[in-house]
Amino acid sequence: MRTSLLKNLIIALFVCMCTSCIDNSTELTTLSVSTTHSMHFAANNNADAVIEVSTNSNSWEYIAPEWVIANKTEKSLTVNVADNNGDVRTDSIIFTAGTAEAVVVPITQSAHVATATLNNLLHEDTHEITTDNWSCLLNMSLSTPATNNITATLSVNHNHMHIDINGNRTLVVPDEAINFAQQELTITQGNIQSDTTSVTIDATHLTPGVTYVLPIYGEIKSGNAEFTAQTKQAIYLIKRKGERSIKQVVYLEVNDCNPLNILEYNLTDGTPFFDAVILFAANINYDSDNDVVYLNNNPNVQALLDNSETYLQPLRERGIKVYLGLLGNHDAAGLAQLSGWGAEQWAQSVAEACHQYKLDGVNLDDEYSKNPIVDNHWFTQRSAKAGARLAYELKKAMHEKCEWPTEVSIYEFGALYNLPAVTIDGETHPQSEFIDFLVANYGGSSTPYGDLTYAHCSGASIELAQGRTLSKRTAQTVLDKGYGWCMWFAFDPSGTGGAKNNREHSMEQFNVAAQIFYGSELANPTYVYNKIGEGKYDPTPYTIK
Repeated sequence: MRTSLLKNLIIALFVCMCTSCIDNSTELTTLSVSTTHSMHFAANNNADAVIEVSTNSNSWEYIAPEWVIANKTEKSLTVNVADNNGDVRTDSIIFTAGTAEAVVVPITQSAHVATATLNNLLHEDTHEITTDNWSCLLNMSLSTPATNNITATLSVNHNHMHIDINGNRTLVVPDEAINFAQQELTITQGNIQSDTTSVTIDATHLTPGVTYVLPIYGEIKSGNAEFTAQTKQAIYLIKRKGERSIKQVVYLEVNDCNPLNILEYNLTDGTPFFDAVILFAANINYDSDNDVVYLNNNPNVQALLDNSETYLQPLRERGIKVYLGLLGNHDAAGLAQLSGWGAEQWAQSVAEACHQYKLDGVNLDDEYSKNPIVDNHWFTQRSAKAGARLAYELKKAMHEKCEWPTEVSIYEFGALYNLPAVTIDGETHPQSEFIDFLVANYGGSSTPYGDLTYAHCSGASIELAQGRTLSKRTAQTVLDKGYGWCMWFAFDPSGTGGAKNNREHSMEQFNVAAQIFYGSELANPTYVYNKIGEGKYDPTPYTIK
């Protein structure tokens, strides 16, 4: 019995051993990798990729194209590629292990793409045009030689934003002024630069003295190249030379008139008739409870300031300066009765407003103030000397606060006549340092004083709402004597405020000025802009009927 059991155990052990030998001899070799999806690499500057390899074989191998850089370890293959200076590369990495079925991993690499650059060949920041036609030059270049023919198209980007030193958005040159010699640039295979082309500007479509931007953009049409955001543009700043000897300033009674109306009044060549607009008016006021002099804006002034981008900046974009009128308002504060300290303090708040709302300066009108409180530190006796000190402090504060040029002008009324030079800490500041121009009262003309000249003075002041006129004889005198300014007050072509529509009467007077001063006529306005309530203006253009 024991012998039989032992025998059976031996037989069983033998069978088991045989079975084991048979299973080992028939086991399949396995091979797998961590990815079989196509691997994609850029033309250059690639990071390593790792492929994990799993097999029951004692070893495994791989085959890769020569442009693949591979590093094999026991259980992985680290893969990268050499920089590609040619076309798209497409191949595979093949993994093998014993009798296992081979594993194929596709691999591709992008074609070399050269960086294209649109080149401004004139280089200067601003080009002043002195003739009717002006041309700029440009070409396209590549960072490396072209692997195939590269073609780019050229166009003007009318959405381009360029902000000038005054904080204004610069106008884009209008389409009708632009002529491309060709709108495609080509770099042939093996080269790095295209031929030069030109763009011609018809300067008669540009307003004299206004800077325009010509933003030419390139776009790759075909070939292995690409622009970056920085290299796709060639930017030219263009200014048509010519500053008018006599400038037009208009006081807009903002209780009546929408400032957008000013945009409609142009000479026949498109030049704006007006050079400057004074928003009439913000006020100087005194808060006796808190003992502070402050800038006070009525609802109409404040609405325009709060919506400066809609109602004021379009004027500035056309080269028309916008000034904030300052006016007394029936209390102890006045424009010619602040102490030196008071003038310095109040000027800071006015300068802050000019900076916040992007204005070009202020105009002073000494009316409607009561007697100052002379024993209060804010005030002094009313005098031209005090008015000059405020003008000086305003000019200084705005210069320090605003990144763009700012100006101070004077309406010659009240104590604001013959303002003296200002002396501070022994240093004397002449009038031309803090007064940019003088405006006479209705029917009069300004007279130079100090170091001011006729170029700083208005030779005529016309109140349009009262039906006053500018005769050709007066206009000729203004021109002959070398006056720098002509003033208009209470222009309103809409009649939607508190004043009557004076468009037709105003056009007659404007045409006299245009004919005598500029040898031109006014183009007929197309649209009118309305005021629709207290502190409310309508930006919609309505066709004049």
